[in-house]
Amino acid sequence: MAQLAEMFQEWIICGWQEREHDGLRHPMMPRCALSPNEMWAALVAVCGYVPVPLGREDYIELMPIKRQKINDYGIRIDYRTYDHKVLNPVRGERSPAADGLWEIHYNPHAPGLVWVRLPKPDQPRGYEWEAVPWIHHTLVSAPFTDFTWQHIKRTVARRADRAQHEHDLALALRELLERAAAGHGTRREKVVAARARTAATGGAVWGILYGQQPEAEAEECEDIFGASDDEEFLTDDSALSIWPAEPPGGSPSCAAQEAQEADVPAPRRPQVTVYDPFEESLRW
Repeated sequence: MAQLAEMFQEWIICGWQEREHDGLRHPMMPRCALSPNEMWAALVAVCGYVPVPLGREDYIELMPIKRQKINDYGIRIDYRTYDHKVLNPVRGERSPAADGLWEIHYNPHAPGLVWVRLPKPDQPRGYEWEAVPWIHHTLVSAPFTDFTWQHIKRTVARRADRAQHEHDLALALRELLERAAAGHGTRREKVVAARARTAATGGAVWGILYGQQPEAEAEECEDIFGASDDEEFLTDDSALSIWPAEPPGGSPSCAAQEAQEADVPAPRRPQVTVYDPFEESLRW
């Protein structure tokens, strides 16, 4: 696949971009159609070239897009419901766009989050990208992809309403990833889980566009959206979370502190965000 991708990129540059496009015309030669490479050379000779790294907003806008409503329950994409308190001001409202739908971007290699373009008059661009989590992200801590999700949808039959079916899909997904991590399951399941791990840790798209952020401090007890354990979950699924809210002793504590008391390593909870090269440069 890597060799095929490299050959395709080479063909774009040396094949497709060498063809003349009728819409590309030089101001000094309006009757002569130019190829993209020729037009690029003409523009660079006049304006020069300054390489600028893409920022967080640029990467989000390059993701696949969906336009749909934001309902009382949040956003539904392919039997996954996304919800967060940032959506409260716009639930049931029309967007400023002509079609009245909201612009939503998602990453097929990490479907646990979507990004919604929400109006923010105080921002320079007039809008801001808000990350909205999948309501069952506490059930599935291992990385998965849209390919993994499609496999689960084909194997789990629907026996209840949509909300219960989504919950059943999340449980089946967690069981599949746990079986594959332990070396069990069918050959098909192992392949599905391996593709999910590759996309999350070493895949080309993930490695270029995204970064694995350091883990949060254990004593802070904060999730990837900055919500502490004493905050209310978005749905009743919090009772099924693999992150316990109370230790056996009864007093509130963090999962990491509870594990330390039992001499058991604290569970790893990855924090994944869109990679921002500008923030990286500031850290350096």
